[in-house]
Amino acid sequence: MVMRDGTWTPREKPSRWMDADIEALGKPSILLVEDDRDTRDMLVTLFGIAGYETVAAETAEEALEQLRESPFDLVLTDYCLPHRTGGWLLKQASAEGLVDSTPALVVTAHPSPVDTEGFEVICKPFDLDELVERVRRRLTGERPPRQKSNGNKAAPRAGHDGDGGEPDCPDPIELILYVSSHSPRSAEAIANIEAALSRFDSSRVSLTICDLSQTPDGGNADGIAFTPALVKRAPGPRTFILGHLTNPELLLELLEGCEKP
Repeated sequence: MVMRDGTWTPREKPSRWMDADIEALGKPSILLVEDDRDTRDMLVTLFGIAGYETVAAETAEEALEQLRESPFDLVLTDYCLPHRTGGWLLKQASAEGLVDSTPALVVTAHPSPVDTEGFEVICKPFDLDELVERVRRRLTGERPPRQKSNGNKAAPRAGHDGDGGEPDCPDPIELILYVSSHSPRSAEAIANIEAALSRFDSSRVSLTICDLSQTPDGGNADGIAFTPALVKRAPGPRTFILGHLTNPELLLELLEGCEKP
């Protein structure tokens, strides 16, 4: 799914409030657990456009109360939450029989989350289109595509050559940071990414900063509705990092192999 122009045209308004309620009841329901407000608001909008009814929670405890009050068709939770983890939430919900037949996805940048056994894990940074597709597959019961076998030969890590040589960055990385000049979070994002990029080879990594308060249509190509947002446009599929970029692990994953010699 691609937001082509960043706008949304509502369907014809139901003639009666009952019609609206019936229409909402027909949508698959998602419990979204995310403590970062920008990311939470963006995902609620994204899943709404994709045709899902989304209820958002900021903490694991709040999400557990939501599950106790009503069932959901899918749970999508961040791993690192205030006080508790998304893994704790799902384990506790499982112990109470709240997600016995409910698919659950855990989003994380943590290299080795310890309490997510039995649940599907999505590693950050992720592509938004791929996230929606994975949610759709879980809601429809489709199995994910089977990975092609490469025998017993381990695949080289991204950013390394296949002969075990020095790290390589074969394709220049193109980044664009969408900000709003009046936002303190955007100012913090600019400072954080500039500090992080100082350790990388500038000939292999390019950064463009787009101020959407000056050019409101500047984010249409990437479907940006919230700032700050960092997009890796190339190489490979578009990858998004939302918020003020306080987690250096996400940038390291994006830029692996492009450090200064």
